[in-house]
Amino acid sequence: MTTGTRDDHPSVSVLMANYNSAPYLAAAIASVLGQDFKALELILVDDGSSDGSVALAERIAAGDPRLRVFSGKRFGGPAPVRNFALDQARGDWVAVVDSDDLIHPQRFSRMLAAIEASGADILIDDLAIFGGDGSSGIDTMFEGPLATTASAISEQTYIRSNFLFGKGTKLGYAKPVIRRAALEENGIRYNETMRIGEDYDLIVRLLGKGCVMATLPETLYFYRKHSASISHRLDMTALTALEATAAAAAAAPEQSPAVQAANTARLKSIRRAIGFDRLVSAIKGADAATILSLLMRQPSAFTLLYLPVAARLRSLFPKQRPAQPEIVSMIADLDRSSVRAPQ
Repeated sequence: MTTGTRDDHPSVSVLMANYNSAPYLAAAIASVLGQDFKALELILVDDGSSDGSVALAERIAAGDPRLRVFSGKRFGGPAPVRNFALDQARGDWVAVVDSDDLIHPQRFSRMLAAIEASGADILIDDLAIFGGDGSSGIDTMFEGPLATTASAISEQTYIRSNFLFGKGTKLGYAKPVIRRAALEENGIRYNETMRIGEDYDLIVRLLGKGCVMATLPETLYFYRKHSASISHRLDMTALTALEATAAAAAAAPEQSPAVQAANTARLKSIRRAIGFDRLVSAIKGADAATILSLLMRQPSAFTLLYLPVAARLRSLFPKQRPAQPEIVSMIADLDRSSVRAPQ
């Protein structure tokens, strides 16, 4: 089922995948439709929800034709949902906003101004990560010079910023604005075998086609981390899909030595993470044979044993982060400003 009508030619098409996001959906939609930049469409595609979120979205769409709601089909994950949304998009630019996240009310106007100044095909802004209640644990993604200086991001730099359990800024978590023509001209869509890491995979393939990527050192996207979030959970199915795409990237022909070295190192980080997952399972099951086998075949997995201890220490002794009152206040205001859907 489809509800809503679309503007003649929106400049930005916002893609929103929804699956049982009723507690957060109204605020997410409000933060998009409340932008000071009005030439946009919001394409919400539901993935078989059962919590009333579709009815909520449809009531909002009845009052704002920029929102179109597609429901009635089970896609089975964010990647196929976003591909369907991409096929509906008409804007010159596409952006992803998750159904439990929030964005600054000037996000798109600021990002399009930065795009015009930089000539980028892909632009990413800084991202604030906050707890499910919107009040605690707020931190930002960009580290070092990225936090203060607009930068160009090369293909190898982007790859190296996405090692599993690596250090530094993880650019794969960013929510880019992308020139839609770059996707169409290169025939690029989301890899539907991936449940996590699909955003990284899409961007790295665009960079491989020569697209230009830049950063905007402003915190304009607010990522809500809660118990149902997908992107911070790694299981063996997700890791296996990551390994397959990374192995294909490392073996791809006609890549520069710098890019190939980055792809090879990233594949190594994923295989180490797979070994660590198996090691943890073996330790929990007191499987001495598997532990010994991993020690002999993949000793690098043992270097990650500090992670559970580090996580526990962080919970006992939280890091004192610099106060960010403007971000805290903005998130709280957006979270309270849910659209009042007609009853």
